[in-house]
Amino acid sequence: MKKQFPYTLAYAGVLIAMNVVLSRLVSIPVGTSLRLTVSSVPVILSGMWFGPILGCATGVLGDLIGCMVSGYAPNPLITLSAALMGTIPALLKPFMIKQHSPIRRYLRFLAVIALTMMITSQGTSTLGLALMYGMPFRETWLTRLPQTVFLMIVNSLLCSLLYSRVHFPVIDTGKNIE
Repeated sequence: MKKQFPYTLAYAGVLIAMNVVLSRLVSIPVGTSLRLTVSSVPVILSGMWFGPILGCATGVLGDLIGCMVSGYAPNPLITLSAALMGTIPALLKPFMIKQHSPIRRYLRFLAVIALTMMITSQGTSTLGLALMYGMPFRETWLTRLPQTVFLMIVNSLLCSLLYSRVHFPVIDTGKNIE
């Protein structure tokens, strides 16, 4: 396990960088407070591949570094949302990866990511934005709902495909099993 830790941190670092790039540079602005981005995919995958603690850390570090890059002050509720984005799918991973047909597996990913995004994007992030900009929560929630539904479908499809197709190398620990 000790030999694997540096590799795990390296992979997590790459996922943090992907999160920052996808959220700040490769996003489509829709209006003044909405943007379409798949930046949560690396955070979700980090949690599923490396566990809830590293998934949480990936979300938090990605949000904080992204705030520094963009010149924003961190919003604690949005940072909490990023932390939960890496934690919830990791905790529900056994439900998602049961051996089923590809369609059933995708539907399980969709269910977990829908739950996660309703808690994070529609819940804590929307509350954080409403408080930050002084907007009513209900109107902000309704405005963000179509974006969230669209991103639920896209994120679950990307996570399902990438999770099943990306394999990490097995690290030789140097111990011979005889």
